[in-house]
Amino acid sequence: MPETGSRTTDTKADALNALNVESPGRIAFRRFLRHRLAVAASVVLAVIVIASFGAPLFTAYDPLGMDLGSMYQDPGPQHFFGTDEMGRDVLTRTLYGGRISLLVGLSAAALSTLIGIILGSISGYRGGAADMIIMRITDVMMTFPPLIIMLTVAALTEQGVLNVILIIGALRWPPTTRLVRGQYLSLKNQEFVLAAQTLGLPDRIIILRHCLPNVVAPLMARVSFAVSAAILSEAGLSFLGIGVPLPIPTWGNMMQQARNLNVLSNYPWMWAFPALFTLITILCINFIGDGLRDAFDPQQIM
Repeated sequence: MPETGSRTTDTKADALNALNVESPGRIAFRRFLRHRLAVAASVVLAVIVIASFGAPLFTAYDPLGMDLGSMYQDPGPQHFFGTDEMGRDVLTRTLYGGRISLLVGLSAAALSTLIGIILGSISGYRGGAADMIIMRITDVMMTFPPLIIMLTVAALTEQGVLNVILIIGALRWPPTTRLVRGQYLSLKNQEFVLAAQTLGLPDRIIILRHCLPNVVAPLMARVSFAVSAAILSEAGLSFLGIGVPLPIPTWGNMMQQARNLNVLSNYPWMWAFPALFTLITILCINFIGDGLRDAFDPQQIM
């Protein structure tokens, strides 16, 4: 009997190989690799992430350590990105600042995505009064510019990394909610969902095990753009002095020094390098999002 089962399995595998059948995930991965710009962006982003989270391996300076004898030094062999008004190494602060900026971006995007998935799933699958209430709240949230609301809330709360994550994550969920709701509206009338309902499976099982996996692909591109939006939001709040408090380095509060006309004109390295890292990171994330969107396009995969 074991031999018969083994032969059956081998026969099925041979048949699939003969038909050259590939899973949708493998097809999407192969399509992503053909997107040269997205692949290049992935490599550059990986370098930035490794350099930021492995900062102690690449610099011996303390990001908070002051050296009044080395103030306003030009970029050179000793300080590749120069020093700031307190003699702190700008390269060191840029790398350590990347930790906070990337952490805020990833955490805030994860929070907003989680909220969006929960509300979008309930709205799209349940329908009725739940759908109406959730979508009206979503419409109201999307009516106001998110940055204005974030500025207001941030100004009324205590500064800190956790508060910035909560503020951004709690206000960036409406686009994800609308996306997930649209996917569930198209999925809940599919045969496999109707069959699960006929079998009497609880709604939470149908939502999580049968519908949610089919939402992951279109959601991946949205998540990548949510990360870039969260990084920009943190940079904007910190630039205005109501985000992550000084002296904790982030790309946003390092660029805050550009508000000083003297620094803006005479010491551009103090703000240009964190601004450049922010620009490159946002571009890389957006290019990766474009690659994911094209790779998981159902029409292209089919």
